Formats: sequence, C-alpha cells, structure tokens
Amino acid sequence: METISKDEIHEALRWFSDSVQLAEVELVERFPQLKETGALNERANHVRALLLEAIEALRPPRSLAFGALESRAYDVLTLRYVENMTLGQMADELLLSQRQIQRDLAQAEEKLARMLATWANERHDHLREASRDSLSDELRTLTSQPAQVQLAEVLESATNLLRRLAARLSVRLEWLTAAPTANVVTDRAVLKQVLVQLLSVAIHGAAGGAVSLSVNEDEETVAVSIRFNAEQRSWQSDRLSDAQRIAASQGIGCQLDLGELGAVELSLRFRSGRPVAVLVVEDNNDTVDLYHRYLGTGNWQLHRLPDPRLTYEVARQNRPDVIMLDIMMSRVDGWSVLESLSQHADTADIPVLVCSVVNDPELAAALGARSYLKKPFSQGQLVVALRQCLSSRRPAAPPGPAPRR
Repeated sequence: METISKDEIHEALRWFSDSVQLAEVELVERFPQLKETGALNERANHVRALLLEAIEALRPPRSLAFGALESRAYDVLTLRYVENMTLGQMADELLLSQRQIQRDLAQAEEKLARMLATWANERHDHLREASRDSLSDELRTLTSQPAQVQLAEVLESATNLLRRLAARLSVRLEWLTAAPTANVVTDRAVLKQVLVQLLSVAIHGAAGGAVSLSVNEDEETVAVSIRFNAEQRSWQSDRLSDAQRIAASQGIGCQLDLGELGAVELSLRFRSGRPVAVLVVEDNNDTVDLYHRYLGTGNWQLHRLPDPRLTYEVARQNRPDVIMLDIMMSRVDGWSVLESLSQHADTADIPVLVCSVVNDPELAAALGARSYLKKPFSQGQLVVALRQCLSSRRPAAPPGPAPRR
C-alpha cells in the first residue's frame, strides 16, 4: 500500500484557497479520479472537498471543550486552513504558544496523511480503481434510512456471519466489554456491512491469533473497538479502505491506530441518542433538495420552513439543534430573521448558520450567526460548518430590546 507524505498534505493545505495551485498539487496523482478531472476549477473543488472530508473525520464525535487535547488535530486544521487564521490568531484562540501550535499542526498533518493513504487508489491495480469508482457511484445513489439501532444486536449479527471464516483461519473472536443497551442513530444495513468488512480485515490480519471486540459508551458517544495483532505489515486490504469510505458516507468516524509490536485497533465512533435536528429556513425547493442530498446519509434530521416569518415561533417551540438560514427570501429578509432570533432570550442560544449568495459574514456575525457559507458550497464545507455551529453552542444571552414588529 502506497503512503502519502506529510509534505504532500502540507502542500495541498497550503493552497487550500487557491484553485489554480490546488488543482496541480502532488496529492492529485494519488487519486486517479481526481487526475482525470480535466477542468481545473472542478478538480480543485474535488480536492478541497476531499480535504474537508478528511479533516471532518478527525473531529471527535463527542462534545469536547474547544481546544481539548483529543480534538486538537481537528481544531488546528480547521482554524488554520478552513478559517484561514494566522498562527498568532490561533495562539490567542487556543491559549497556546505558536511553537506548540506548529507542533500540533505537524502532527495533525501526519494524521491526515495516514487517513488519506487508506482512501487513495492503488494505482497499479486497475481492478481496484474500477472497484472504487463503482463504490463512489453506489454511495452517491445510496438511499440511507437512519433510525435508532441497538448496537449489540447488529454486532452479534455481524460476528455470527464471520465465525466460520474465523474458525477456518484459527482465529478466536473475543468479547472484552459490551454495552447491551447502547443505541446509535444510523442505517442498520450499512452499519452491518461496515462491521462485516472490518471484522473480515481483522480476522485475515490476525491469522492464528485473536480478535477482541469492545463497546464503550458515555452520555454522547458510543465507540466500537476491534483489536488484534498483525503478523505482517501487508495485512491492510481494499476492504479496509472501502469500509472507511462507507462509514464516512454515513457520518460514522472510522479510525485506524497502529501500535507497537504489530498492535492494531480499528474503531467506530457514533453520536448516541437522537439525530441532529436542523431547521432549514429556505424558500427555494431546489436548494432544500440539495441539502437533503448532502445531509441525507448522516446523523441529520432536516425540517424545512419555507416561510421565514414563522422562524422565531417554530424555533421557540421545537428547539432545533441548529438553524440554516437563507438571506434573500420573499416576505421577510434573512437579516431581520437573524436579528429577531438573537434578540429573543429563548432562541438566542440556538446556533445559526447563514447560507446565502450574499457575501457578508461580518454582518452575519454581528447579528448573532455562528457560521457563514457563501453559495455555492460543497457537502464537506456544509458538514464542517454545521459541526462548528454545534460545538459553539452557548447559553442564551440576556434578552436585548424587544425586536421591531
């Protein structure tokens, strides 16, 4: 399996906002489907979306304080390359020295390189290229049906399918810890497919040894860990890369950790509990359909509100986790809606993501928005912005003057 160097990742991130340079970075050579995209702008957008998807995959699924060590890789990459902060601004934001931030960035880029290496096509294997292209096509058309799933039941079903293979290869399947009541929100069939592929990878890699499984949960996160000792470095297969891509399409974090003496851990992380409720204040049907395509395979539950005049009342009664707000709408403009939400004490704490062709993020921030996206934007950019809104949720501000009627 080819590796991707940190220098390749650093080069791509350096030109993150420059489409001409980004379209020609060395990373493109690692992904044939990117290389074959002729138009520079389109190729740059694909590279940018790939980087955003990989950065988002580094984000811990459970809620953490901003700047926490566990989320440091995600935080520094987002601040530096997505929000385009200087090292000095990052030092002020994270309360760290610039030297520490440079070290954190280097480590984060190493993690990103390892992750993208597992996603990259193996250029010498044409069957692999065709397989990945087919998988991409299938994921784009996959109709996901997220629901609350009992994790233990799906794990048992997946392990039962693999017992004959394990016996044939003299591998023991061992349960270390279990959480029989743990529930996650995902598509059951897709989750089972991911678990089957990861267990198959582990069984082949641990030939003659043992594969251990454990499930741990806290208030917001459920984690599945598959551990084994690999006898040789060539244990990684196409199934691992495909499983990671399928998991990512469902908003499931899938991580590979390599320890000493051949120790390997494959882990899946989920948000526990209900889906994230997103109130979409948008009067354009095509735009709403696009949002459903972007977010339909993750842990998101979209509620459309075509009449912006009802935003405050609907938000007050239903308490969505985040609001996506257009600006140019009939009946009332989005700026007035944003101002109203921020001035009411019972809605001021709900994070608002402004999505508009109007490019005025400073005004949006002044009126209380947590994040801003200028249309058009990619799926990766949308997911990153929504996650930023969720992580920034803060207590409601004291009520200001009553809004004008």
